[in-house]
Amino acid sequence: MLERWPARVAAGAALLLLGVSLTVITGWVTGSAALVQLLPQLPPMTRNAAACFLLCGVALLMQLFAMPRWAIIVCAGFVNLLSVLTIVHIAFGVDLGVNQLLGAPYISVGQKRPGGMAPVTAISFLLASASLLVSPRGFSPRFSFLMGLIGSCIAALGMAGIVGFGGGVALAAFHTVVGLTILGIGMLAVAWHGERHTTPGPRWLPISVGIAATAVTLAFWRALVLGGHAAFDFLPAIVLGGGAVVAPLFGLTVYLAQRGHAQAAALRRSEAFLAEAQYLSRTASFSWRVVTDEITWSEPLSRIFGFEDAVPVTLERIASRVHPDDRPMFRDLVARARREGGDLEYEHRLLMPDDSVKYLNMVARRAPRHDGQLEYIGAIQDVTERRLFEDALGKARSDLAHVSRITSLGALAASIAHEINQPLSGIVTNASTCLRMLAADPPNVAGARETARRTIRDGNRASEIVTRLRALFSKTPVMKESVDLNDAAQEVLALSSSELQRHGVMLRTDLARDLPRVPGDRVQLQQVVLNLLLNAIDALRAVENRPKHIVLRTERDGGESVRLSVEDSGVGFDRQAVDKMFQAFYTTKVAGMGIGLSVSRSIVESHHGRLSAVANDGAGATFAFTIPARVRSETAHMAGERA
Repeated sequence: MLERWPARVAAGAALLLLGVSLTVITGWVTGSAALVQLLPQLPPMTRNAAACFLLCGVALLMQLFAMPRWAIIVCAGFVNLLSVLTIVHIAFGVDLGVNQLLGAPYISVGQKRPGGMAPVTAISFLLASASLLVSPRGFSPRFSFLMGLIGSCIAALGMAGIVGFGGGVALAAFHTVVGLTILGIGMLAVAWHGERHTTPGPRWLPISVGIAATAVTLAFWRALVLGGHAAFDFLPAIVLGGGAVVAPLFGLTVYLAQRGHAQAAALRRSEAFLAEAQYLSRTASFSWRVVTDEITWSEPLSRIFGFEDAVPVTLERIASRVHPDDRPMFRDLVARARREGGDLEYEHRLLMPDDSVKYLNMVARRAPRHDGQLEYIGAIQDVTERRLFEDALGKARSDLAHVSRITSLGALAASIAHEINQPLSGIVTNASTCLRMLAADPPNVAGARETARRTIRDGNRASEIVTRLRALFSKTPVMKESVDLNDAAQEVLALSSSELQRHGVMLRTDLARDLPRVPGDRVQLQQVVLNLLLNAIDALRAVENRPKHIVLRTERDGGESVRLSVEDSGVGFDRQAVDKMFQAFYTTKVAGMGIGLSVSRSIVESHHGRLSAVANDGAGATFAFTIPARVRSETAHMAGERA
């Protein structure tokens, strides 16, 4: 509504101008003196003034509705020309016939120049038409400022003329001073309409109030002087002095009110932005005075916790929403904040009344207070959707890793058959030998016992192979544990031994003895080692004129990390393609899927590590991954989660 009323006021003022001017023009055309001068003792509004009011009203409407500039220039240009010629006639006595432009007047009540406009009227039209002539298409802050000030002056002149009629000292016809007041108000409304989108209140408003108060004061003072009082008698002096004090006070009051309104509007706008940003980011803010346990928070936080706005928020109410498994951590956090007073940051869960679970992330900083009391200012974000997305992403990554393991099964089929066939053949041979020893006369019990032991050994060997295969290719969830990377790599090498032999690859291992254990998922890390080993074997297939070597090495990396590398003497890769090698579905193999290295990188990065590839100085390439060795902290963290 506030955006509409300036335009409505401007349109209403323009229509009033059209009505007044058309009424006077009709009186001149029809010879009706009552329409021209209202009362016989009053001066009439001239035809030129009526025409100027008509054109100014039309120009204001066109400016208000952003009509073509040429039409505004035509209307304002005619008014400007007419007012300039009138001022020339008044100032220099040069009659250019402008007063008889629309015909000879038939009413001349005490007029020095029958048919001519009064000086104040001509000046007002000159200012109004000049501002309309320089007006741009649409609105601008500079134009609004100019039109606002000129409109203030014209409205003040009109009001001063109206006041002057009370003492019979008006400088223009009553129609004219009323029309000038309406014209000034219309220009003010147009200027306000142009500034409504850029500032809370017009910049020229305090000046306008000062101009109006000054003009009315001077009109009263002039009326008293012309009414018979001396210029500085008691009453005129009081009017003039009071006006000199009241005018700036009114302007200052309007300025302060306008500034307060602007600050309030800016504050409301800032609060609206903050509320919208908190709604979009699912974030809320709060403050906590530790000494008094007084908690103040924003409305979105009540929505996150499911609290009613009218009910005070306390630590007990907050604890009642915390998930039972996270309450010990919440109580420990509160106790640490009271004791240490440091910054706070933690994640916890809420158990809502409908048994749904929300995940929250809280960050709080100590805020300085003049009284020295401890107070925290913080923010809480609802990260439930992000956690659900991360869980879904982790499951998808696990599924992709499972697919990658399954695709490796074809390459290992011959090796698996060979590995299992050896212990099975040993079992059959040992069982037959055992039967023959028992069937002998006398039975060879000692030999049969030794043969049975060998049968058990071969059975355990086959069972171990099957167990490794089931662990490698089963779809099990990610389990964090403390992993010996040497043992994990040796298990992979045991499964791949036949594949290495089939392709004539000589494997050398260089495993560090003092290698620290790393936190992670054993099966996933074995999948990375298997992928790197199979890639090295594939790179050696095309090699014929030199030995085929693979070196698997483990070592410390800077004391805080563990590094495992697979170095081959194969065909290598293009150095320019190193950035693409770890992208999904990028492969240089004819039958490759392009997901092995991508899945390996995802697994290593989920373990806070880094997977890299470099071309050797000679033949082949080296693929390596590095994982932080944080056994104690990770183990403690996992123990805390289990608790």
